[in-house]
This record gives sequence, C-alpha cells and structure tokens, in this order.
Amino acid sequence: MTVMGERLPEAWMVELHRNGRVEFPLRRWSFLQVPVLPILGLSVLSAGSLPDMLADGNWRFLAYLLIAVYAGAGIALVWQLVTQRPTLVIDHRGIHQGRRRFMPWTEIGSIGPISGPKMARQLQIHPRNIWAKNLTLTQQHVNDLQALKTWLNTLLANHHQDSPSS
Repeated sequence: MTVMGERLPEAWMVELHRNGRVEFPLRRWSFLQVPVLPILGLSVLSAGSLPDMLADGNWRFLAYLLIAVYAGAGIALVWQLVTQRPTLVIDHRGIHQGRRRFMPWTEIGSIGPISGPKMARQLQIHPRNIWAKNLTLTQQHVNDLQALKTWLNTLLANHHQDSPSS
C-alpha cells in the first residue's frame, strides 16, 4: 500500500473532503536516506574501537556512554520506522507537524520556495508574525514537494477567500 505522500494531489483533496484531514506519515525509504546513512557510517567506524575502550580503564565510561547512545538512537529509529511517526497532518484548521508544531491557516503568511540539495529538499511555511518560527516540511513525508507547495497555496488561497477578516 502506498502512503499518502506518494500519491497525487487529487487524492489529497479527496481525502481532505472525505475525512477533513490528510495524514502524511513518514516515508520509510526517504527517512533512511538522509539522516541515518552518514550517522551509521560514523557509528561503524567508532564501534570498532569499543572493545579497546572497554579494556582500557580510562576510556571505559566513554565506551558505556557510546553504547547507551547507540542503543537509544537504535530504539528511536526502530520506533519511527515501525510507527511512521511523526506525521504531517493538514486539516481545515491548519498544518500540524508531529505533536508539537502547529500553524493555523490564519497565521500562515506565505509558502516559501523549495530549497536545499536534492536529497534534503525543504519547503518553508512562513508565518505572518515575523518573529515566529517557520514551519519546515521535508521529503520525509511527501515525495513531490512542488506538488505539495501548489496544493498548500491553493488551500491557503481558499481559506483566505473564505475568511474575509484575514
């Protein structure tokens, strides 16, 4: 089954009208490409020296600390791959990124250009308040950021048209 981020904007619009929200879970392969591969390479290099560090009394604490960090990172990675969280949710109230980040339609000033290298493209959502933080959307949720940008611009224009006070 394909995740919502792999589908076309028409499917997003149908989902929005049917359920009142569109959920974009993490795309597993894009999640693995960007942050995990460089970290995995560095981890393999440093894990080779762990037996020597454990044998040497001066470095034993650092070795246990590295093991704890690797275990924690591994558990977090497996949790994200299994649950496909954090999700990006777009509904009639606004844009939710995970559990903590939310930007209502009334506070969105503009949707910026797509930036970044090919493997780590980003789409910035700029708030009306210039002191507030931007909301950054990546390809971890949606394959085609240009289609997402166009769709979000359409939703933003429709929302501003429906609410004359904005």
